[in-house]
Amino acid sequence: MAKDNDVIVDLVTSVLQPGEELIATIKVQYNGSVQSNVLSINSGVNAIDDDHQPAPLDPDAAFFFPTANQMALALTGWRIFAWSLGIRGKPKQFVGEVPLAAIEAVEQDPRHTAMVRVHMKSQTVVDLEYLRGEPYEAFTQELQSLLGQDQPALPGAEAAEPATAQVARDLALEDPVLEPGPES
Repeated sequence: MAKDNDVIVDLVTSVLQPGEELIATIKVQYNGSVQSNVLSINSGVNAIDDDHQPAPLDPDAAFFFPTANQMALALTGWRIFAWSLGIRGKPKQFVGEVPLAAIEAVEQDPRHTAMVRVHMKSQTVVDLEYLRGEPYEAFTQELQSLLGQDQPALPGAEAAEPATAQVARDLALEDPVLEPGPES
């Protein structure tokens, strides 16, 4: 559990649903993200193409990871809560929550084990760095376990294929424009 854990525990326990339990807490630094345009692309294709069935939008793809320079995260079996941290490292303001169903995968950077990359179903990729002294291995393993990931959170572990590469490959295979047309 994170330092100043009592404050985080008090904040989380007041908003837990019946049956939801706090599993772990951690402090992280937000290192940036790559926003996707999957929702706008799908919406645009659905709007202009009358010949195909509109692709249903996954409601979990609408969630984005909350951001602040430094955050306290609280992991439950259903979601992650996030608070920005004040100058003394204590939770200051609630910045959001993310249901675990909105997270596609979590991978640990094999070169820098205190960094983790969160792949959202929205195709956004979020980079977080655990603050010094935080129990990052246990937090990462708990999160990966809840997401049903079989890969260990060990340095040098092979990372899963990024979701964006998989989507691009699937689109290339299914795109009717790429199929050869009748010869004239």
